[in-house]
Amino acid sequence: MSSTRTQVKYGSAGLFVGPTPATGQHFAGGNNGTNSVVQIHRVQSTSDSFDVPLENVNQFGNTAAIDKVSNTAPTPTLDFTYYPTNGINEYRLGFPIDGETSIASGILDTTNDEKNYFQLYTPEGVDAAGDTARANHRVVGLGNGFVSSFDISASVGGYMEANASIEGSNYVVHANSSGNNIPAVNLEDGSEIDTWQYAIPLQTSGESSMPTVIKKGDITIEGLPGADLLGVKLNSAHLQSFNVSVPFGRDALERLGSDFVFARPVQTPIDASVSLDFNVADLATGTLANIFNNCGSTKFDFTIKAAPCKGGSSSDEMAIVVKGAYFENQTTSLDIGSPRNGSVNFQVPIGAANDTSNGIFLSGSYTP
Repeated sequence: MSSTRTQVKYGSAGLFVGPTPATGQHFAGGNNGTNSVVQIHRVQSTSDSFDVPLENVNQFGNTAAIDKVSNTAPTPTLDFTYYPTNGINEYRLGFPIDGETSIASGILDTTNDEKNYFQLYTPEGVDAAGDTARANHRVVGLGNGFVSSFDISASVGGYMEANASIEGSNYVVHANSSGNNIPAVNLEDGSEIDTWQYAIPLQTSGESSMPTVIKKGDITIEGLPGADLLGVKLNSAHLQSFNVSVPFGRDALERLGSDFVFARPVQTPIDASVSLDFNVADLATGTLANIFNNCGSTKFDFTIKAAPCKGGSSSDEMAIVVKGAYFENQTTSLDIGSPRNGSVNFQVPIGAANDTSNGIFLSGSYTP
């Protein structure tokens, strides 16, 4: 088969992620070896970018710059979206799915943070899922990758969808899917890690334990406030969409003696946001003055549950548990031809691994 490609389409693509740390062992060789590179399922889109930041070097006597020098380490990025199912992808990205441990646990203590990401491309016209030929594969790798943002959303007319953004320190393109050095670099000097190699596993269309997708009829939200909010009883409103967004802003730490970012710790404190869009069904009475003057906090716990079809029946596959959500704002509107609709927003402080009262907690039926 010719190695020339005229285009690359989604059927020939796949997304994979390696273990933490990014500089560690990914594949123990031999036919019976252990491969720590795993697939991200139900991917809908990927986007990557990198630049080489240049700064002018000018001096008296020369109008044009005498040189352009890279004085800041490059930060390649990868953004991707996928359909959540039973927590398998979230677990592989480094988030706990036991429903009791903060989503930021492994990131804050760095036990499940820095990873390598791999985009696989099979020959033109060949589905990546099930391709055992392994010939003429291409791999785009992002080394030393850290999650910088993560959100999950769903709306009427669409499926539940997750979005993740990754910041890294290296970007590589390999001509085959095995036998290559991992894309991570030594952050002290940017040198290649030649100790470990990787192998992309056989891509599949999913695992037997996974539902196909989570649609609007599979989603319920339990514990929403009723009379505790002013203007709208959320527990009786007709919800149209939700969005849970967790920013993991990174501090790019640099030092003399190295051109590279030697660490990307997450910025704290972390405030997640939860937004709900709805059509109004009933109104809650009260005054804003009382909310403003209230000595206590307007704070709530609620759970977004997903029970999609799997194996001929519906079952609880995934839940997003929101604890300690502070009511932030509300907007409603009405016009001719449309029902009264609106949105409400909450801020959610993210706790550490031992904080079970504040934050976003994911629960999934997936068993590692």
